[in-house]
Amino acid sequence: MNIYYTLLVYPIFNLLALIYAYVKDFGLAIVILTIIIRAIVWPLVTKQLHSQRALQELQPELQKIKKEAKGDKQLEGKLTMELYKEREINPFASILPLLIQLPVLFALFVVLRDIVKPGELEKIAYPAIKQLPAIAAIIKGSVAFKPTLFGFINLTKPSVLLAAVAGGIQFLQTKQIAPKQQTGDTQAQVMASMTYMFPALTFFIGLSLPAALPLYWATASAMAVLQQYLVLKRDVEELEEGTIVSPPAISSGGKSRKAKGKARAKAKGEKA
Repeated sequence: MNIYYTLLVYPIFNLLALIYAYVKDFGLAIVILTIIIRAIVWPLVTKQLHSQRALQELQPELQKIKKEAKGDKQLEGKLTMELYKEREINPFASILPLLIQLPVLFALFVVLRDIVKPGELEKIAYPAIKQLPAIAAIIKGSVAFKPTLFGFINLTKPSVLLAAVAGGIQFLQTKQIAPKQQTGDTQAQVMASMTYMFPALTFFIGLSLPAALPLYWATASAMAVLQQYLVLKRDVEELEEGTIVSPPAISSGGKSRKAKGKARAKAKGEKA
């Protein structure tokens, strides 16, 4: 646990203290810190989104495999793995980036919980951070630490407003990546229920937590909405340009769409 605190919790704590020393607003410091952390994990999340999008595009083909297998789980698994191999998709690729982010999220929770406690700033802050005028004044007691957002929302107590904002942005985030629901599409049905369940949970859990945590979650979700928009927009543009290959058709003797696409490209080149 000491290694975890040394590598993640303390650096994030001191980064937040550093930002606060210059912006003089705890809520704004949390927003800036969240943006910095989201920027650091941006490549991991982008990879996760690409993998998730690829799996969603395979759902029609997976439904065909399920019908073709007619309840034979062994055959269904075999055909599914063959499809993954043909499309060069790792079904677990979207999980790894998420697992990597979890320790960071927990560290943020600890930081936001502990930084407002009396004496923690002097105990955990690095020597260089303690020497900053704003931090030194707080440690000496000449200036009071104000854990507020824009001076009027106390971030050490629950806030209905910030919990509602966090839940609302969470809804936009889940709605944005929810697959189009089709008859018999179990994954789409689950995602449709999660679109409403997760925001509701975010809101009700946020009501029981210090407002600093819903503020962090709202900012992180807003960044996620932006990233998802940019990634999905780029995917659509690449698909229109033909640089993203659509899923191969499942057939016993036909060529995959990828092979057909290469054949068409070759034919166009010969004509030119």
